[in-house]
Order: sequence, then C-alpha cells, then structure tokens
Amino acid sequence: MPADLNKICNIADLEASQCRQFNYTDASGALVEAMLVKTAGTVKAYQNACPHWEVEMNWKPDEFLSPEQTHIICAVHGALFRLDDGLCVFGPCVRQKLKPIPVQVLDGAVYLPPQARQLPIV
Repeated sequence: MPADLNKICNIADLEASQCRQFNYTDASGALVEAMLVKTAGTVKAYQNACPHWEVEMNWKPDEFLSPEQTHIICAVHGALFRLDDGLCVFGPCVRQKLKPIPVQVLDGAVYLPPQARQLPIV
C-alpha cells in the first residue's frame, strides 16, 4: 500500500448493498461527510449531501439505502439515487447527481486519495 493513502475500511467489512459513513478532510482542509456503498461489483463513495438542499441523507448512522436496498435514499425528502453513479431518479432533484469521492481499492481495502485524511464520526 502506498504510504500516502488513508484506509477507510476493509471490503470484507461491508456486505453487498451496504453503506458505511465516514468523514475526512480534503486537500484544502475542509471537513467532508461521506458514504461508501458496496455493490455487487465495486465500492463507490459519495458526499453525504443531497443535491436538493445539501442536507445529510442518512436517517441514522450507516443507513443510506432504500428498504429494497436498490437505491441511496435521502431521508429528508425521499429522493432516490442509483448506487452505481449517484444519479437521482426520483424526487425533487431528478437528473442531478451525488458528488462522487475518488477512492481506491487495494489488497482488499478501500482507501482515500492522497492529501485526504479520515476523521472519526462524531
């Protein structure tokens, strides 16, 4: 593993269609609230902010998915987002996207890019 990457979690810690909340500071030092979602083939990361009102989307820690586990859902107004690309397919922000966060999967773990530093969830 390159020394300039910061580990978020092991892939084995996430079941298919499961999310994990995490915080990090970006290259500018700003706090970013984010989520990981594991799908059948990959892991994606998005900023935890609905494009409609920029509010946190989870209704409790690590709970971002619709009851069917087919979409990310905004707990504030029910907008539904595709897991694979963050596109809103239902709700007040249709055709808008969640902001993706670049992550790398190496040796069975998920890492933040260089200059990003993971922070504890508070």
